Amino acid sequence: MQTLGTTFLFVLLLIVHIASLLFNISEMSIHHTEAFGFFYDKSLLFDVARWSYETFGYNDFALRAPFLALHTLNVCLLYAISRIYLKKPIDSLLCVFTFMMLPGVVFSSVLISKATIIMSIALICVYWQLRFKRNAYLLPAISVFLDAGCSVLFLGMFFYALRHKNTQYMVFALVCFAINMNLFGINVSGHPQSYFVDTLGGLIFLFSPLLLAYYIYSLIYSLKRYDDFMSYVSVSAIVFVLILSLRQKVDIETLIPMSVVGLPVLIKQFLSDIRVRLPQFRRGYVVRLVCIIAFACMQTGVLYANKLVYLLDVKSHFAKSYYYGKDLAHKLKAMGIRAIQTQDKRLELQLRFYGISNNASKMLRPTTNCVHYDVSIEYLGKIIACYEIIQAPQSVRQNPQSPH
Repeated sequence: MQTLGTTFLFVLLLIVHIASLLFNISEMSIHHTEAFGFFYDKSLLFDVARWSYETFGYNDFALRAPFLALHTLNVCLLYAISRIYLKKPIDSLLCVFTFMMLPGVVFSSVLISKATIIMSIALICVYWQLRFKRNAYLLPAISVFLDAGCSVLFLGMFFYALRHKNTQYMVFALVCFAINMNLFGINVSGHPQSYFVDTLGGLIFLFSPLLLAYYIYSLIYSLKRYDDFMSYVSVSAIVFVLILSLRQKVDIETLIPMSVVGLPVLIKQFLSDIRVRLPQFRRGYVVRLVCIIAFACMQTGVLYANKLVYLLDVKSHFAKSYYYGKDLAHKLKAMGIRAIQTQDKRLELQLRFYGISNNASKMLRPTTNCVHYDVSIEYLGKIIACYEIIQAPQSVRQNPQSPH
């Protein structure tokens, strides 16, 4: 009955989570980098996005459907891993809930991002190792040819095999790593520059500050005592990225997603710290757990309700580049405008995705004072951006299709 009840609560939690992500998708516009990739990138990532867009409907939901589906798979995989790894069924719910509340996970789940794909590969390998007590070979061998982000998985496999003195698996991991680096590589040319602080900031955004600190502590403790495979993968991801950032700028989206697969280790450490103590001595540890999870929830809450930030300071809004495009396109269509040029070519790509071409003699120009304007964007009753429509200069009209 406890298992059945926990499964029911998991399904309910998953439905609420997916509904919140769908709301997030409805509120945001396509980013200009996503729009550029949609029109010009021939990689598998955007091939999938284009196929979904053309198959399931010409809208944002269809565009992001494959990545939302993969994220849902990741949540289910993490729940299955937690049911095997954690002591009680209810512990799995805490693990899944924490995963759902990670700011970086929420952010990547609604974007055209390879982070979700890389995360799926790592979680499947961890589940296979826990469920069947055997090391995964087939999926890592396939993932060699997918992306450079899989290199972190091979490093984790190597150190895990080294610890267990498994020569066969160690050689396999090294070969996979070598082939992957040969195919995709990591550019180390140029003068060394430290991006350690920027990379650390990316990690903090992914986990939230308090959660990251305790997560690293839990992973190190697990390596010493439990020797879990998922700990090796997560530690390899974090250490590899931080070391690499001492020399160059790191593609966090590619290399850091696998760091989250050790989340059950964190929850195990959380609950172990509480349960090994007598009830009268647990209060401090319970408060610590609640504070860490609550802080992550607050940070994620800002992502969901980020439009409220416009009430405070418009210019510094962190999600500004994910807005305007869709709302502006709707305003222009309501005015009967189906083609217009813009001074900002990034905005032009966003408008193009929503059916506003740039093959026109008119131009959309932003205004700063919002006193005299032809079209405006308003959120929460406040004017966020305003534009005037002018005659396009002759030099611009001669080259209306410039992608940049």
